[in-house]
Amino acid sequence: MLPEVVNAVGENTTIIVDGGFYRGTDILKAIALGANAVGLGRLYGFGLAAFGQAGVKRTLEILEEEMLSAMALLGITTLAELSKDYVHPAKPVRVASLTSAFHLFDVDDGPY
Repeated sequence: MLPEVVNAVGENTTIIVDGGFYRGTDILKAIALGANAVGLGRLYGFGLAAFGQAGVKRTLEILEEEMLSAMALLGITTLAELSKDYVHPAKPVRVASLTSAFHLFDVDDGPY
């Protein structure tokens, strides 16, 4: 939905997306699709609950390492170089488990 939101509100609007971001690559995808910022409340909370301030710091370090690694693999050095051209849909590599909600989606071309 992010590209549709970006198209609807225009480029002069700050877009902050939140919900389900667990990896540095998730953040890069959101920025590539037009987000200006990504909310990380749950990850922050996990780090805080596990090890206090040091846990939050390490959580952010891990995200930064993941982002830098992915950017290097893409051949870019700044977030400004990201665009939607770097994001492509991918089919699941295995069938969703029974505890996953994904098998409930009505998708014609998936293994659901």
